[in-house]
Amino acid sequence: MLALSCGGGSAAAVQNRTFYDWTVATSGAQAQAFEQRYPRLDLDAAGQNPEYLGYTVLLGGVHVSRPKTWMLRDGNNSPGQAFVRYVSPSAYSFALYERPESPSELWLDVMKHFENDTRASGAKILGKRIPTSGALGQGRAYTIERSVEAPKRPLVSRSREVLLRGEHRVILAQIVYEGDALESVDAELLRVMSTLEIL
Repeated sequence: MLALSCGGGSAAAVQNRTFYDWTVATSGAQAQAFEQRYPRLDLDAAGQNPEYLGYTVLLGGVHVSRPKTWMLRDGNNSPGQAFVRYVSPSAYSFALYERPESPSELWLDVMKHFENDTRASGAKILGKRIPTSGALGQGRAYTIERSVEAPKRPLVSRSREVLLRGEHRVILAQIVYEGDALESVDAELLRVMSTLEIL
């Protein structure tokens, strides 16, 4: 028994969510399971922009510089399904999701898979395949609209979703916001998106 506890769990045990639930509430030391500091991407506050802190997320697969004011809402380190979700005091959320596609697939096929998954979830694609990029990796931006069940009537949620491909992985950056546009937080988000390094 001592040998088992010291040696760590087997691959099969780690996949068993009864014993290993990778999704947890995140605060303090718990956050280190989902993000590790990467000081090279730190930036002091300037003008209206807050202080930014650099982090490595998605099991070491992505570097990002994010506002210090963001709160890590939750995350998941399941292999192949890793994600981190943040909430901003500026009334939007930001998430990074690991996608199942391989970066060796044709870019057109990667986009089609994402679009099919989005439509299958009941969402509408309002704008698609707008060329963009991060610090390392090319991307395509989408505007997505979803209906969210509510007691009186469904609420409409809008998001900007950016499919990004790096050398070893494909990820999705998702920004969920209220209203019709992101202009009020464009400056704050510009650094986040421009520093994304897909490793």
